[in-house]
Amino acid sequence: MQRALNLLRIVGASERPIGVNEIARRLEQHASAVSRTLSTLEHNGFVERDEETGRFVLGVELIALASRLLAELDVVRVARPYLEELAESTRETASLSLWNKTEAINIEHVLGPGSIKHIAAPGRRNPAHCTATGKAMLSQMPGSTLEEVLALGLERYTDRTITEGNALERELRCVRERGYALNVGEFIPETAAIAAVIHDRRGRVVAAIAVTMPVFHFTQQSERQLAPLVMNAAATISRRLGHHGAQTI
Repeated sequence: MQRALNLLRIVGASERPIGVNEIARRLEQHASAVSRTLSTLEHNGFVERDEETGRFVLGVELIALASRLLAELDVVRVARPYLEELAESTRETASLSLWNKTEAINIEHVLGPGSIKHIAAPGRRNPAHCTATGKAMLSQMPGSTLEEVLALGLERYTDRTITEGNALERELRCVRERGYALNVGEFIPETAAIAAVIHDRRGRVVAAIAVTMPVFHFTQQSERQLAPLVMNAAATISRRLGHHGAQTI
């Protein structure tokens, strides 16, 4: 495995197609061993061989593997000004999260100008069953993903955490119907949040945007005021990413 990774780094760093002997020299390995590794990588599309010269370049399979990461980086770039706008208009913390297997991960946040600030630190993990970004994205995932989440067990964090599968399924249906997810003291007792999903040009869920606040800021009136702002921001970012299905409220 390490040999293959080192080999890919050498091929990728080369400004021109590179041959077996040159790769072997840089790796300080026998050409026959390098050739076998290259054959495996070529078979799987990670490198491509020039038929005339026999030299190698990186293959298109690496682009396919990197496409999600590239999309995620694009989401951050596109979303940043809308996070700033949302934080300013709501006076609360606006954050962006990505989906990671069975949970949401914070990757960006902007603090609002209010005197009480919630820190949605990048890298923080948000359980799918009891956070707004987690529930927003889980509501759009295939049934197999929900099964994975349920199989892990719905850990109780507060007395408001959903810990029963049927209750979570009902909650996710509600999220799909109204277009946004709520978390009112379900993960952290003192924290509430409203979140909506962001789609890419293929209609895939790539992120969720949220407004997070102290739980005592959350009321039915604030929900009515803030939910359309969050959904509009999500829809606008989605359109900027090439998605034509998201509509503003």
